[in-house]
Amino acid sequence: MSGRYKQSAPIRSGPECGAFDCIDARVRDIASSFNAGEMQYPALIDRAVLVHAEYPEAFPHLLMSASHRCGRGNDTPARDDASPDHGLTDWCLSPAVCYHTYAQLAGSTIDRLAVFTARGRCFRLESDTAAGIRQIEFEMREIVFVGSRTAVEASVEHARQMLEAVARDIGLLGHWHVAEDPFFLPQAAGKALMQRLMKTKVEYQALDASRLALASVNRHGSFFGRRFDITGSEGEPVHTACLAVGLDRWWRHADVPEEPRRNDARAQMACVTR
Repeated sequence: MSGRYKQSAPIRSGPECGAFDCIDARVRDIASSFNAGEMQYPALIDRAVLVHAEYPEAFPHLLMSASHRCGRGNDTPARDDASPDHGLTDWCLSPAVCYHTYAQLAGSTIDRLAVFTARGRCFRLESDTAAGIRQIEFEMREIVFVGSRTAVEASVEHARQMLEAVARDIGLLGHWHVAEDPFFLPQAAGKALMQRLMKTKVEYQALDASRLALASVNRHGSFFGRRFDITGSEGEPVHTACLAVGLDRWWRHADVPEEPRRNDARAQMACVTR
């Protein structure tokens, strides 16, 4: 296959797609054990959602916007300049799956634990890329927990243990480590420190020297409940948490022999369902 042009993500053939889907199914089974609602979200997300979630403030260097080369009608000619503000729209490429869930629930009341799951394409403007490690376009499976603090914490902890068992079963050995999001702006350093102290984000990192993050558990407290006006039965902001799995990383590093990975879908399926 020609390497003449850049790719934002690896190209997979039919058998490879089968193995990829089977890995996703193992994670989806965890969500099903919580009676999670299966959702399908678009690749684009309203910029206002991300602004409300403070994403552009925390990650301005990663956010990718949808743009156009012409005006909203056909009366504006295309321009050849590459001005960073030229053609910006109200839409962004989704940087994570869970933001769609909070937007979906905005203004609603959740009187008991609610669990949602979705597999989606995500986009981040990474400066250095490598297939299966850091990509501009990648797929994530997320499980989002919404409810009382007690219910959310108990459920996400159970899901974390189940996920580790699945990871080890397909050869992804690792340990959980306290982590922090790479906040870009200086004023966000305090948030990163607080996140580290409160252990609100933990990553399942590979045992090798790369310490590649294969999955993460993110506890948000009542942040998204307050930001999106999602309340409990007594009007209090709900708590949320999400479990996120980088499917490209799992597929790339799972215990699937190279030859079966390319040619034998049955061997791939056996590998990830044993």
